Amino acid sequence: MTLLMVVPALAQPKESCECVFAPKAGQVQFQLNIGTGQFFNDMTGLYYMLPDEDGTATGIGNDRNPGSQYEPGTYGNAYISGDLSQLLVNSGSLNVMTRNYMVGMKVFVSDHFNLNLSGAYMMNMQPSKNFVEGESYNMSGLNVKDYDVSVTPATVEPGGIYAQKAILGAVTNKLMVQLGGEYYFTTRNERIFPYIGVFGQFKMARIESFYPSTGQYIATDYQTEVTDPATGDVIQRDENYPDMANEELDLYRASRGGQALGFGGGINIGVEYALMEGLFVGIEVAPVCYQYTLLHLQVGGQDPYYASNHNLRAFAFPQLTLGFRF
Repeated sequence: MTLLMVVPALAQPKESCECVFAPKAGQVQFQLNIGTGQFFNDMTGLYYMLPDEDGTATGIGNDRNPGSQYEPGTYGNAYISGDLSQLLVNSGSLNVMTRNYMVGMKVFVSDHFNLNLSGAYMMNMQPSKNFVEGESYNMSGLNVKDYDVSVTPATVEPGGIYAQKAILGAVTNKLMVQLGGEYYFTTRNERIFPYIGVFGQFKMARIESFYPSTGQYIATDYQTEVTDPATGDVIQRDENYPDMANEELDLYRASRGGQALGFGGGINIGVEYALMEGLFVGIEVAPVCYQYTLLHLQVGGQDPYYASNHNLRAFAFPQLTLGFRF
């Protein structure tokens, strides 16, 4: 009798461990993605997106290249802007030297399919600092006829009181949001789960600047001089009151800023390995990824500067994933 009861029990199919480690409908998964950066390149804190305010052409790149205006230089010149794909767009190649961290969440609507959302945000605020004038005790500075009191020199002789440099006030914002869906496959290994999905991305980078008092000056008038009609010699009006031929450059500066908007999407594939129930590690890469980027640079009182870029990548944004589901 006992044997008759045991045999049917042993004949029942065993419950697979896959049911323990596999995702189930209604579960929520949280994860940390570690991989190549998906923000817009920040270069030197997004300052490359600030238009120059010295009368040079608006654009990105190095526009103070020595030599001919036809010399392209590394990042453009005074006439040609730099390459947006090099300065602005993160190529997302298999370069593991650039790492970013992003938090993501997946909601399983069935045992195989999920909807996922991930993103990251960074803000930096740089308070401004005014220029502080220096003071020189060198005897050459006492010759008032050769000195324009409207000029604030940034360099003094050794032994004087050194000037203190101004700091440009700036606020920068970087945002990346990704929304997608994925399908999980089952394998003979109860701990390994490959998946394939599609995703859409939105990216934003923005910088606004605020000029402090910089101590810089600009010529606004000719030197006031009187010429002796008989000899042609230049006669200073009053040696005790030097000419005021320059004004502070801060009076002529306008607000400026730059921003980039990115819209893209693609296909992603990956595989997860369950370390234990609810805890896993995984790797992911995008076989195909497209991004459209719109760049906008603006100087107050000037026409806006727009530029666009189309970028298509293969096997981009490799990521290592660590997370849990419950």
